[in-house]
Amino acid sequence: MWPTAGGCPLIHALRPAAIIGAGLLAFMTLSLGQGSDPDAIPYCAELKELNNYAMSSQRFAPIVGQPRNGNYRETKLPLTGWNSCAFHGTNTYTCDSSEFMTREEAAKAQQRIAKEILNCFGGTWAEASEQMGPDFVVLHPKLGPASITLNLGETDANKHIISLIMFVRR
Repeated sequence: MWPTAGGCPLIHALRPAAIIGAGLLAFMTLSLGQGSDPDAIPYCAELKELNNYAMSSQRFAPIVGQPRNGNYRETKLPLTGWNSCAFHGTNTYTCDSSEFMTREEAAKAQQRIAKEILNCFGGTWAEASEQMGPDFVVLHPKLGPASITLNLGETDANKHIISLIMFVRR
């Protein structure tokens, strides 16, 4: 018989280890589950295709569409979940995120999106921290002429957005 006040000494001794182990398992499950699967990123397949065009000899030419206002053109490859995807000229692709009520929400989403993009490309891209500023994140492939910036912006209605811009460096 075990004393009722202290319980089983062995179970009592193992309880902290079990709690720590369960907490570690939960943390690892959450960490691995967040963005670890590129297929879970709705726009990943299109972004990879866009990158393949940027790296090809034709660049974006096969997916540049009809003219819009100013120097903008339609795209034949919009990104799922993004708005107003278009080309500015023929070497710059741009899309806007959904709107956010605060700059802080947009900044958090900007960091999440940067991680999603890096995960989507499976280690072949990296942050170019020496080129980043307070309102923009810069991503480069380890090899190749493309770049992506994620810029924080504000709409006419004082809402906040993120602009994804992929361009071919010369």
